[in-house]
Amino acid sequence: MYAAKRPLRRPALFLLIIASYLLVACGARVANSNWPGLSTDGEKVYVAYGPGVIAYDVETQSQTWSFPTEANRALQFFAAPSVQDGRIIIGDFGASGGMFSPGVIVTLYALNDAGQGSPGALWTKGDLVSDRVVAPPLQVGDQLFVGTANNYLIAIDAASGVKQWEFESGHSIWGQPAFKDGILYVASLDRTIYALKAETGQEIWHTDLGGALASSPVVNTNLVYVASFDNKLHALDLKTGEEKWSAPAQDWIWDSPAFADEIVYYADIKGNVFAVDGITGEQLWSQQINHPIQTSPVIIGNTVYIAAEGDIEAEEPRGTLTALAADTGQELWQKTAPGPLYSTPVVVGNSIIVALQSEAALLIGYDLETGDQQWVYTPPQEG
Repeated sequence: MYAAKRPLRRPALFLLIIASYLLVACGARVANSNWPGLSTDGEKVYVAYGPGVIAYDVETQSQTWSFPTEANRALQFFAAPSVQDGRIIIGDFGASGGMFSPGVIVTLYALNDAGQGSPGALWTKGDLVSDRVVAPPLQVGDQLFVGTANNYLIAIDAASGVKQWEFESGHSIWGQPAFKDGILYVASLDRTIYALKAETGQEIWHTDLGGALASSPVVNTNLVYVASFDNKLHALDLKTGEEKWSAPAQDWIWDSPAFADEIVYYADIKGNVFAVDGITGEQLWSQQINHPIQTSPVIIGNTVYIAAEGDIEAEEPRGTLTALAADTGQELWQKTAPGPLYSTPVVVGNSIIVALQSEAALLIGYDLETGDQQWVYTPPQEG
């Protein structure tokens, strides 16, 4: 019965893509009803949702700060915060430029999370990017890389906020770039992956693939893996961009693959999870979750964790978090969450943490081994 409804999921994704086209074209202000952006430094969880960003201490199970400190409904946040050595970089979803200023004004914020109280502001820039930030920014040392909805990758000095260079692709950049040995690997909705010199933005190679690329590439020693809307995972040579192999899925692969112990794991929006040999692309196993998956697998030890949308047509939509054996794909446990799960979980200590936009919770921590719910966090209601 559920499988018969599954084809209805793809139009929801099309609506998101169409909305991005319209936003790029006209800059209209829309409500941000997206899924939360989630990241961690290994101790705190940082989540961007709607009009704010919060830092949550997992050990004490308490919110340590929120940004901005005063509610501002004109602000909306989509992309997961970038965290490095206490420096938090956040890009907002843009605000209308007004009647006489067509387009949107997008602001980047650099914060210093000192660990106590509200974070200090390092810099705030409203003139670095000219369209919405969907991809999580990437920090590498003192360089910051930001992808935009109007096709650009911007390199910025992370300490000062000064722009260094920009590169234009053929369409929006929704996935965080990958970095290895001074080279950036950038996936675009123009169906192309680019290799760029991180220092200058100079293109080294590009490879055209068969479908839009909405997620971050993943690199290993010699290959870069990129998921596509052509229902395939592609493995390309890091130095040349030559395709070495591709592995099939049954539908779009929305989020990034995961790589561990020479195995690549990926999932499609029909609810299928796959494991393939990272060198040859040979399929090792596949497993059906029975719910659409728009997240990346999370690999911890010998376990693969998958967050899935769940049945959004149900009277009370509930997402699922599933643990699979990494070597066989056998289901170890599955738990439900009080809302669809669209964001890749993060791990802190013995907890795997999901984010959702629900009246019931914003964050939920589950035990890595058993899947038992450990804690729930719901932000306080505004007065």
